[in-house]
Amino acid sequence: MAFTTAASSERTPFAANRFLWLLTGLFLAYWTYGWFNNHNMENWIIENLLVMILLPAMVFTHRGHRLSDLSYLLIFMFVMLHCYGAFYAYTTNAFGEWLKERYDLWRNPYDRIVHFSFGLLIAYPAREILLNRFKVSGKAAWLLPIEIAFSLGTIFEMIEWGVAELTTPATGETYVATQGDVWDAHKDIALAALGAAIAMVVVSLAKRLSARKAIGRPTLAPSAALNKSSIGKVRLESVQ
Repeated sequence: MAFTTAASSERTPFAANRFLWLLTGLFLAYWTYGWFNNHNMENWIIENLLVMILLPAMVFTHRGHRLSDLSYLLIFMFVMLHCYGAFYAYTTNAFGEWLKERYDLWRNPYDRIVHFSFGLLIAYPAREILLNRFKVSGKAAWLLPIEIAFSLGTIFEMIEWGVAELTTPATGETYVATQGDVWDAHKDIALAALGAAIAMVVVSLAKRLSARKAIGRPTLAPSAALNKSSIGKVRLESVQ
């Protein structure tokens, strides 16, 4: 079973895709562990509401549009980062607390890391959907993932505001995780857009490097066969 990317022409069905089964198993194991061992159940439930809505939606739409293995891996990485943040609550996350003490920071930076990672890890799946599902132009597919990350980051900040208004002040502060920064929402949105922009630059450089390597390969493979339907012409099989 080959590891697929956005450029791959085929997708392995979930039932036969051992890689997706592995990712699903790891997520369910950690999510279940977090359910029973998290440090703040009320915050954990609120943080996981979107996860419990979006992941089943991905499962139900899998038959209609399968993403590549690489896209599912990137989504998995972001969801795991988010679940780790929810396990402690973002304001008291253990890794963020270590960074705070190690580098003498004035706030726990874990929420910043996850907002940046959202753009960085979601941009590639967004580009794949735009190209393969909606057939947008190649140029637009480089810019739109950045705009999507910016827009979704803004929507999420509005959701945080709504939660803060509907819950107690302590719960709202824990969930929103401003930690005294009046520009927290602006910085989070900007980091998501920055992460997506970096992702698109990395993908662009990777594609150019791959194209240069392809140019250096021999044009005619030893196993190339003659196409009997057209005498004298050679049919070459290329792998994308």
